[in-house]
Amino acid sequence: MSDWNWNGDEEKTSQVIPRVNALAVYSNENGDVVIRQQGSMGEDDHVIIFPANHADTVIAAIKFEVGQGELK
Repeated sequence: MSDWNWNGDEEKTSQVIPRVNALAVYSNENGDVVIRQQGSMGEDDHVIIFPANHADTVIAAIKFEVGQGELK
């Protein structure tokens, strides 16, 4: 497999899933929702924190953005 080149034109057409950094969702000590994406190549993680009572609104917005729901 040493002849594989992830950046080669031919190989790029074979890639079916682009690189995705790990994503975690959890509650912090204050009960807020935390969405954390692993930083790449030694960079800091990306972190979003919001109150748990807004979780339904965030979920609805995500579903809307991917065409699976409506915003109310």
